[in-house]
Amino acid sequence: MNRRKAIKRISVSFGSIAFSSGLISMVQSCQSDNMSNNFNFFNENQLSFLDRVLEIIIPETQTPGAISLNLSSFVDLYISKNIRNEDQKYLDALMNEFMNMILKSENLNSMDQVDDKAIEKYFSDHLDNGSMIAVDGKNYSQICGLYREMAVNSYKASEYVMTNKLGYVPIPGYYDGNVDV
Repeated sequence: MNRRKAIKRISVSFGSIAFSSGLISMVQSCQSDNMSNNFNFFNENQLSFLDRVLEIIIPETQTPGAISLNLSSFVDLYISKNIRNEDQKYLDALMNEFMNMILKSENLNSMDQVDDKAIEKYFSDHLDNGSMIAVDGKNYSQICGLYREMAVNSYKASEYVMTNKLGYVPIPGYYDGNVDV
């Protein structure tokens, strides 16, 4: 057996496992410009609400914000592929409760009618405030902290931040072959 051919086969098989179709589709869908209606975990209403919350946390300034980086689709894919089913059900219920609490407090029927300032007010009231009790008698600091964590982690994992802000180098390390010994 030729060692060189064997090493090539092993590296090709490892590369095909490492870059499976699921990983490639996840990266491609998060970088596409058009919004598709292929939701993996969230429904359309929840995804639009998540977009608004993530944009409150990471707004558009000199750098792209959450909507322009399409962070909500990354979060959607991440949750559908990496979070256990029991935790997904809990997150879904908690998110719906938080949205319903905002709707009841504002006396509105749809999240589209709620102003971004109102969402920001409820979000900032509950974030890191264990003593804040909502109209329905519950504390939503856990879901608000989770929103913040999802926003920051997905922002740091985006291609823009990795290449432009964090100094991503495809081959780490520095080599200088002309060093005095």
